[in-house]
Amino acid sequence: MELQSFLAALEERIARYDLLCHPYYKAWTAGQLTRDDLREYASAYYHHVAAFPAYLSALHSRLGDGAQRRAVLRNLCEEEIEGRPHSELWLDFAEGMGADRDQVREREPLPEVRELIGEFRRVAREGSTAEALAAFYAYESQVPRVAKAKADGLAERYGADAKTCGYFKLHQFADVEHAQVWQELLTAEVAAHPGQTEAALDAAETAAQALWHALDGMEARRMATV
Repeated sequence: MELQSFLAALEERIARYDLLCHPYYKAWTAGQLTRDDLREYASAYYHHVAAFPAYLSALHSRLGDGAQRRAVLRNLCEEEIEGRPHSELWLDFAEGMGADRDQVREREPLPEVRELIGEFRRVAREGSTAEALAAFYAYESQVPRVAKAKADGLAERYGADAKTCGYFKLHQFADVEHAQVWQELLTAEVAAHPGQTEAALDAAETAAQALWHALDGMEARRMATV
């Protein structure tokens, strides 16, 4: 498969589960979620945010010396070392919605979020390099648009302050670069190993579907209380 055809197929697979098209995020941007809904979301999704550096670490530990390993390490350092850890920024959001930071940390994840975490852990630890890179791209390529929509919605429709919006403000810019790096690493990997192309596309779609399914769980719980 030629590079441009691969990239087009990659985007098409991810677009099947475009997170901004999910009913839960549509309700967010329309201002239809309550602060209770947002507090529940912040508490539920925290566990994936907190686990993300561990996914990166698992992949980093499997890679040989070279550009791939250093690129993953840079991403990991940005998550945990440069500035405040991103999980703490997420807790600022949760706290801004009225949650207690310690209670968020201790809360059991929803089943759908456990499944999401399990999928990213699996591909980071056991997937081929192409599969892992594709899964990370499927996630971080969507983050800038999603983060901007969330930050705008929080500020405009829920009166959230800068601290509460900080996680999303950061990620609407930081993950533009991250997504570009994942794409470059992935295209180089499938160019070197053409037999991994279809597996990479499948992994990207599986990751996108897992992210979507986590929102299914939150939407189901929201609608059950309406």
